[in-house]
Amino acid sequence: MKKLIFLLLFSFFNIGAFAQNKTKLDTRIQKEVLSGQINLDAFNMDICKAWYTPEHETYQIKKGLLRKLKQQNLNNIRILIVLGSWCHDSHQQVPRFIKILEAISFPFEHLDMNALDTYKHSPDFDAKTNGITRVPTIIIYKKDQEIGRIIEHPKKSLERDLLHILNNK
Repeated sequence: MKKLIFLLLFSFFNIGAFAQNKTKLDTRIQKEVLSGQINLDAFNMDICKAWYTPEHETYQIKKGLLRKLKQQNLNNIRILIVLGSWCHDSHQQVPRFIKILEAISFPFEHLDMNALDTYKHSPDFDAKTNGITRVPTIIIYKKDQEIGRIIEHPKKSLERDLLHILNNK
């Protein structure tokens, strides 16, 4: 009986994993784009690899700010990244932000990502209700309360803007 329950749970979670990283044809640009809830594996897909990997590998994190970010208490912090796999700003900012999160050992189980098409639609997320008009939008939550956003591109730098958000709430 325990084996059957384990097998059912294993199958359920595997089906959920395969359901992520969906693509669709965006009729506005006539290209395949990511659509819906995604995970980090999406960036290994052909439609993302060409822009994600080079930006992620070449971005130089600001060391002084990295030390300060590593000192932050990340308990109760959740992050939502809303992006467009068709969007130049997402191509630049998302790989950089992920690299920063990796460097500060952010718990990736507290990261959610959702990809919108050029119409700002997603089967898993209502952009309009959530006030998303530009991508990428990075929303930082503490104890399920929004404490700040980085919209399209940082005001100063991703590191400085993230540190500012975490320090002021």
